[in-house]
Amino acid sequence: MLKFANLSLAQKRFVVAVLESNPQYKKDPQITLKECAAIYYSLRDQRTGSKNEKIGYPNWLFNKNKVERGVYQLPVPTATELSDYQKELDAKLNPVVKAKAKVAKLAKAKTVNVKSTPAAKAEKKETAIGKSRLQSVIEESEVVDTEVEDFNQILRENGITI
Repeated sequence: MLKFANLSLAQKRFVVAVLESNPQYKKDPQITLKECAAIYYSLRDQRTGSKNEKIGYPNWLFNKNKVERGVYQLPVPTATELSDYQKELDAKLNPVVKAKAKVAKLAKAKTVNVKSTPAAKAEKKETAIGKSRLQSVIEESEVVDTEVEDFNQILRENGITI
């Protein structure tokens, strides 16, 4: 038998909707297949005209909570389970409140100031020295283009002028 605490949110919605439509099931939680179908279709018809929540057909109830042929045990919630369901439903329907709480936590986060250490200063000097070394090597190097003249000579020999 399924218990109310073990149901998913959609399954809990159906049970609560059945209990709200017919409070008699709180005392005697056995429901027939015909009653279950009638409640489902009436809830579905009420939903089309307004913005009520969608309730699914309770196939999950028929294979787990079967008492006898055509009669099923409805998992009735206790008062604490009902309040937990309401909190869970509010959290699901109002994700903005949860997101605002996360943003507020992020806003209160500490900022850390990093002071430059001697190692960081040495690294900056090293990069500056590396650039100046490279530039000095480039400036001191001679331009050698002997291969270009040979290539031009080969082109002239073959009748190609540049």
